[in-house]
Amino acid sequence: MASKEELALLLKRPIYLERNSYPHFYNGGKLRAEFVGDFDEGDDYYSEEWIFSTNRAVTPGRDNPPDKGISRIRLRSGEVVRITELLKAFPEETLGKKHVKKFGPNLGILVKIFDVGKGAHIPVHWHPTPEFSKKHLKNDFGKNEAWMIIGKRPGGKAWVGWKEDIDPKDFKKWMNKQDIRKMRSMMHVVEPRVGDVIFLRASYVHSLGSGLCNLEPQEPTDWNILAEWKGYPFGKKDVTCGLKMDDALAAADYSKMPLDYLNDYVRRTPEKIRSEGPSREDHLVPNEAKQFFDMTKLIVKKKISAPAKRGFYCAICLKGEGVARGKFGDVPIRRGQSLFVHRAVPAFDFVKEGRGDLELVCCFPPEIK
Repeated sequence: MASKEELALLLKRPIYLERNSYPHFYNGGKLRAEFVGDFDEGDDYYSEEWIFSTNRAVTPGRDNPPDKGISRIRLRSGEVVRITELLKAFPEETLGKKHVKKFGPNLGILVKIFDVGKGAHIPVHWHPTPEFSKKHLKNDFGKNEAWMIIGKRPGGKAWVGWKEDIDPKDFKKWMNKQDIRKMRSMMHVVEPRVGDVIFLRASYVHSLGSGLCNLEPQEPTDWNILAEWKGYPFGKKDVTCGLKMDDALAAADYSKMPLDYLNDYVRRTPEKIRSEGPSREDHLVPNEAKQFFDMTKLIVKKKISAPAKRGFYCAICLKGEGVARGKFGDVPIRRGQSLFVHRAVPAFDFVKEGRGDLELVCCFPPEIK
């Protein structure tokens, strides 16, 4: 455990977030590893990386130690410790008074990368809403989420929402028969491109096929209710978050998702927030997402001031290289690296270095009104 004096040294500048991957129940990881700079790694079961997290990860069919999933940071001494040590030692300095009053010394957001490998897929599944979670799971958070496609293999696609209204009794029959082909045939097929963003409200049924590597900000839970268990290292009793099957089924939305809603709202079009010279910041999710998390993108052609007066956030470098430059000096950043920009960090700029633009995604906790 780090001393308070060691942790205090981290408050002067943005903090690098260390690698934080672990074995999951589905195969993948090659594109995730390439994104963070490990080009010699192939697909295995290290298919997820939890970049910004104060949540414990619980993976069906795998070992689940008590600190699994919690982000790591590095002290000046080189020792790597859990981010929770810093947040508990300096909650208001890192997260802000209003945030701590509502959420305690927790991030209130989870940001991860997940990569679906060759021949693998993420099961047909859905997530509970916050209202459902409060009633059935004794938790204030559901799992609203957004995906940014940061890597893709040929044929990569997802299934999102129903093409027609579905009778829950029929869906239950498909589950019991493990008729995944039938389920998917009733869903919209989405073939996103690298850079696309999809905002997915909790309760919408979805699945991801082989070939998509996503950056995902979400509510800080790991609630996943799965319609599939055949061929995975868990059984039917493990797919409902501990709920009775009928209660778990009640968390899904069975109504038709209109095509205009899918194409004009679920699939996002960036909206410019501001520009500074040739550089700009775009909003990537709808305003309704702010109650759960927020997500913007910085396109730095020379330099741009870091997001201000929006609290702490996680900045993930998508492309190029540059520095965070302020009174603290320069903090280099390149593709695949992530920074925790906490409340104590003084004003600074992101500055491009080298060829090409510097692009970063900034993921924010829920807005507190």
